[in-house]
Amino acid sequence: MRNLPTAFFLACAWFWCIGGFFPVLLEHDFGPVAFLVFFIVNVTGAALFGFVLDAEKRTRFLARFAPSAQLFSVVVIAYHFVFISWITTLLGTPWPIIGFISATCAFIALRHSLIGLSIAVFVITVALFVMALSYPAPIAPPTPIADGFIHYILPLALGFLLAPYFDLTFHRAFAASPNPRLSFLIGFGGLFALLLVGMFFATPIFSALITQQGLTNPALQLVVALLVLQTSFTTAAHVRELEGSRWLKMKFALPTVVSICLLCSFHFVVAWLAPAFKFAFGDLIYRTLLFVIGVLFPVNLIFGGINRRTLIAAALLTPCYTLGFLIGGPYAPALSIGMAALAIMMYVWRANVFRAV
Repeated sequence: MRNLPTAFFLACAWFWCIGGFFPVLLEHDFGPVAFLVFFIVNVTGAALFGFVLDAEKRTRFLARFAPSAQLFSVVVIAYHFVFISWITTLLGTPWPIIGFISATCAFIALRHSLIGLSIAVFVITVALFVMALSYPAPIAPPTPIADGFIHYILPLALGFLLAPYFDLTFHRAFAASPNPRLSFLIGFGGLFALLLVGMFFATPIFSALITQQGLTNPALQLVVALLVLQTSFTTAAHVRELEGSRWLKMKFALPTVVSICLLCSFHFVVAWLAPAFKFAFGDLIYRTLLFVIGVLFPVNLIFGGINRRTLIAAALLTPCYTLGFLIGGPYAPALSIGMAALAIMMYVWRANVFRAV
């Protein structure tokens, strides 16, 4: 029973604006098979954290990658503010951003009790899923299914298998659990998987965000409340991980806050000046931040930190992802080219990711 609180915490802390929205974009673009692949690599990659690391390896990892792990938390926090700003513009109402900021502040005030609170957050999330699914889903116009998803599989695996090692909420749960393997197995193989199942059935509701149908549908209101709850919880959890770090000192905090505010303001400016482009612009920013999480951090891990090889790999992968992931369509094969280039670099430079973790 002592493993359950950390299991609930893991499930909630990892169900953020990637787990809670990216599968909607994938299914919108490629159909249900994309959701299945997302489910497998996400659950597997997160759960493996508890089996690959032990206390000694985790200590070595943090000694080597602590600054990168703190930067990961900063990116997650920024990601959430930018994401909720985008959702706010798509819905045409200020309530999502107001609710998100209010709930985040409340969770930050209770940040030392987040592991215990995660049980209530999980129960409320499941209840919101059930209530949302009890209503008819908004009717969305059919969209053509694109080709080329096969080129997304390896990039998805790269991100979800390696990015979790930088997540300091995972490290906190590992340290707090009497049996980390059991906590990670229950947390991701059971609880988090259940949340993703809810996402699968609620995808038609979330799709109304893409088609910008407003916040009048009761089902959509409930899933937006769910997004606000989960993103604010995870944001507060990562704020807690930055306690005592340089990121909360004025020298670093002020430019970080200003940068986040600028990114958020871009959404509102685009929605005001060019409303026809607010989804496309938000989608571009969303996928760019996803690239940072799912590519730059894993490459940092593969090549042992920020060094010449890491920078070369990032420079080569950036145009491949820009074409294949941000633009997509006929350019999707660029993702496979990028993965092949990464494999060659790992072979030539004898990179061993298992040595890093």
